[in-house]
Amino acid sequence: MSSQKALTLTEIGKPLTQASLPCPDSSQLKDHEILVKITAAGSVISGDIVGTVIENGAKSTFPVGSRVFSQMLFSLPRGGGLQEYTTLNGEYAAIVPETVPDTEAALYPINLVTAALSLFSAAGFDLPLPETPEAADFDYASQKIVIIGGGSNIGKLSVQLAKLAGIGTIITIASSSNEDLLKSFGATHVIARQDANIDLGASLLSNSKKGIFAHNGTGQIPDLVIQKKKYGLEDKRVLGFSHFIPEFGQTLWRKFPDWLEQGKIKPLAYRTIDGLDAEKVNEALDEYAAGRSAQRYHVRIV
Repeated sequence: MSSQKALTLTEIGKPLTQASLPCPDSSQLKDHEILVKITAAGSVISGDIVGTVIENGAKSTFPVGSRVFSQMLFSLPRGGGLQEYTTLNGEYAAIVPETVPDTEAALYPINLVTAALSLFSAAGFDLPLPETPEAADFDYASQKIVIIGGGSNIGKLSVQLAKLAGIGTIITIASSSNEDLLKSFGATHVIARQDANIDLGASLLSNSKKGIFAHNGTGQIPDLVIQKKKYGLEDKRVLGFSHFIPEFGQTLWRKFPDWLEQGKIKPLAYRTIDGLDAEKVNEALDEYAAGRSAQRYHVRIV
């Protein structure tokens, strides 16, 4: 296991190409790291990784041979999922439930963490994470939230997590074609994003108390919107990294597999590319870049 097959980006703006790269050195594993043989990955930045545990660092205890899912190590330049082996941080990983196929498990790591941080951490709305001591006496039913971009994968998972928590009013902005699906996930109201008369900031953020605008973008809220808010609003940018709030990330990864196994989180649509096929992966990336497809692609590493 000295070398492995991988898809690599050698120049910005150029297609991915197949190459042979050195395998990660298991002797260099840090305490909580795990070496995995990758079985599935998201194809865009390949940051959602599913794999079989080959070896543990000194403080990691995953059974060898178990299937795990996690985010890539973003600090590791060669840590992505479009290769045969990689290293993951076992503190922010979990065993995949037996009923969940590898390609489905690749749906969750980045989208889950971003959605959960937005709803249940101080980085976002700061509601208690469900099934924690802080959640025991919290009145979720009285809470009202708005999820803009409900048709996105993060949006769909946010709706499901809000429903899981028992939030009483879940409003989402999305294409009308997603209305039935989003209501089946738990949305109480779906507002068609094509409606040009909706001033999202002014009409949906609270006028009776300070509002929170949590997002993962880089833009700024227009001054005109802020001025209309009598009690102001708090603008929070959420970074969807498991280690962004370490204790939160570790707790989330302990709980999420149970929610999946119990059917509290439903899978989202995706398409599968078999193998490290540079041509097919590049075609998928070109579709994204051209805005011609909202389909999510996963790569099954075979």
